[in-house]
Amino acid sequence: MDKKTIVLVVILSLIIIFFTQILQFFGLVQPPQPIPPQTAADSVAVVAHDTAATPPVTQAPVQSTPPPAFVAVDSAVMKADTITVNTNKYTVLLSSVGGGPVSIRLKDFTYRNKQPIEMLPETKSAAPVARYAGSTVSTGILPFTCTLAPGSYDATQKDLRIEYVYQNPKGGAIRQAYTFHPDKYDFDLALTVEGREQLGFERQYNLYWPTPLGVTEPSAEHDYATFEAVALMLKSRENLNDFKDDQLDQSLSGPADWVALRSQYFAVAMIPHGDSANGVFAKGHKESVTQNDSRFEKRQLMVGLDMPLGSTSTVVDSFTIFAGPLDYTLMSDYDVDLEAILDIGTTPFLGMIIKPFAIGIIWLLPRMHDVIPNYGFVIILFAILIKLVTLPLSLKSYKSMAAMKDLQPKIEELRKKHKNNPQQLNAETMKLYKTHGVNPFSGCLPMLPQMPLFFALFAVFRSTILLRDAPFVWFINDLSRGAQSLTDPYMILVVLMVGAQFLSSVLTMSGNPQNKMLAYLMPLMMGFIFYRFAAGLVLYWTAFSLLSIADYYLFHRSKNAEVKSPVTS
Repeated sequence: MDKKTIVLVVILSLIIIFFTQILQFFGLVQPPQPIPPQTAADSVAVVAHDTAATPPVTQAPVQSTPPPAFVAVDSAVMKADTITVNTNKYTVLLSSVGGGPVSIRLKDFTYRNKQPIEMLPETKSAAPVARYAGSTVSTGILPFTCTLAPGSYDATQKDLRIEYVYQNPKGGAIRQAYTFHPDKYDFDLALTVEGREQLGFERQYNLYWPTPLGVTEPSAEHDYATFEAVALMLKSRENLNDFKDDQLDQSLSGPADWVALRSQYFAVAMIPHGDSANGVFAKGHKESVTQNDSRFEKRQLMVGLDMPLGSTSTVVDSFTIFAGPLDYTLMSDYDVDLEAILDIGTTPFLGMIIKPFAIGIIWLLPRMHDVIPNYGFVIILFAILIKLVTLPLSLKSYKSMAAMKDLQPKIEELRKKHKNNPQQLNAETMKLYKTHGVNPFSGCLPMLPQMPLFFALFAVFRSTILLRDAPFVWFINDLSRGAQSLTDPYMILVVLMVGAQFLSSVLTMSGNPQNKMLAYLMPLMMGFIFYRFAAGLVLYWTAFSLLSIADYYLFHRSKNAEVKSPVTS
């Protein structure tokens, strides 16, 4: 395989992998644009309707007026009592209407205006919502009584338990007990139905997350591109994205370990304890929206669990509700493969190759950051380490290319001699390689470990919160974002990457006139593909290209690496 073939393979691989981004660059697919973040209000006056009943989501509607045995909230009469709980990870606001959280604000993560990330933006109902009797009864519109008086409570030192109770006038009760932990991005929910027969609940119910996630990043393009409704069923990650006429109403039957919503860097997940759920579903819609003269696709997604309802009079189920960052290490501690939400290493075959590299990156970079408190310099040092590891392969590749360069005149003679006989040309060319001890495939050696490592870096930087808001130097104050336009200051880093790769290509391809055009085209193609990727990935590729130039000079200036051509005149 000559250098032209190698480069062509790389180009085709990049086109296949980044096909969507290429279409977006040419305007064939419209990327979404940022939407100003909105947070829930500090207090909830009245919550009289469940989001599940709000159009245009196509789903079985929840009646705004429950059956006569149940009492809903009259917005003209009742004001919701609220309780605020402070942990070390978030501030949660709970309402007596619906008996649950209506605001979850993260303390360690903010929007770019420094306001805390809201995990329940624009909420219209407490979350999660339990729906019974074929979804005709929803806890989201029922008035609950809390065991604690309205006010603010501290849960930064020890667990705090809060219970909400709805007493049915004709008998039976629904209890929703929450346990908040000081240092976790989750809380426990114990859901109890007392007097199932009196309440008229049969067969099954569902636990529903009624509020879509909001955009948290400056560029909604990458954020919306990662919006997903996902579930883990029989250890398989299932993506619930079967939209029909811009509406999502999809159900999957079978044992489920969890169901979740994710954005680029945040997620909510509902994890049942004990017996698994017997199904999952996703509701939502997408629509084209015009903003700042740009047209993009806006998505709103909700998810739920189908739960069996026991035949006993009192039924108790418990859940863990996760609401926090997409941190692989953090999520792997849940022992239910919750980290699969990130979609790192879940793709058949290719994922198996990438996953070990991705896990290694996720493990190593934070530890390097403990020593060097700047992720930009950590990435540069990481590139140096990778270059040192691959240095023997790089030097062997340069030796092979030098030998191939010396053989070019003889290969050209063979091409002229056997121009009408391709089979004979191939046979004579391989004989020539063998005679002079040249392996035409050795030039590929440095690429072998680099490709899965690069794909792993792309997956990690795209999905995990590792680089979010991580500054480097000067104007680069967020290594997780890329250039938003050709005039974005972040384009300076892209230009540096293109220049470094161009110089590297010119040096390594200078001996082959047929590849000179590729020395110009390849860096430009990489630049146009990369310019909207995470700045951390662009920085890595820039550093690696510069180190490749150092490799080249090391090879040519080192006496020990000096190559004496095996070709005789």
